[in-house]
Amino acid sequence: MEPNHWIKEGEWFCAIEGLAILDKVYDFYFEEYDRIPQNKKIGDYNRSIVQYRLFCDYDGHPIKRNRCKISEADYCSPMCAKYEKVLKRSMKDHPEEYASFVKFLKTPQQKRSWELVSYAIPKSLHKEAIQDFEKIQKNLPPKFTFPDLLKIATDNQCIINMTDFVEYTCGIPLWISVTLSYILGNYAGKRALFDRFDYKIGGMEANDEI
Repeated sequence: MEPNHWIKEGEWFCAIEGLAILDKVYDFYFEEYDRIPQNKKIGDYNRSIVQYRLFCDYDGHPIKRNRCKISEADYCSPMCAKYEKVLKRSMKDHPEEYASFVKFLKTPQQKRSWELVSYAIPKSLHKEAIQDFEKIQKNLPPKFTFPDLLKIATDNQCIINMTDFVEYTCGIPLWISVTLSYILGNYAGKRALFDRFDYKIGGMEANDEI
């Protein structure tokens, strides 16, 4: 399956919250941390995210705050005749709001996203795991892909297998979670290009004295 962009940038469509103009489409491809179906592999197309500017809700009431949104493309749909009429009526009834919206369209918007990966760790390795993650954090470049992170973890002899993920941390006595964040649109090929690495320790044993 490949990306199917049924809408182009600058076109109107039906978003979750109302009627919007498409800003950007971001295609995502499977990476190591994803739940990859049996018939897929790393690098195959996964899903698409849309970034858009909201003008009004489905009753034609202008949206005045938080106009820039992101959503799964599957939750959006093309404009139909009914909502084209709602949009035209809203533009006509609220000329000042529409003028403000047109001005807003000219202002670039950046949205951030993130990936969360978690690992179970033995209590006996609590301190060593923290030390390893401090080294990783220190040695990461300003922007990095997940394979870059794996290499740095290997180079620093990290005791945690960075591809041995746990899906849920609930019920795990001691775990460490990593948040990898980035600006949407920052990619290296089919890889997300992260610029932040943060981690936290949790679980029932997290506060025990080692």
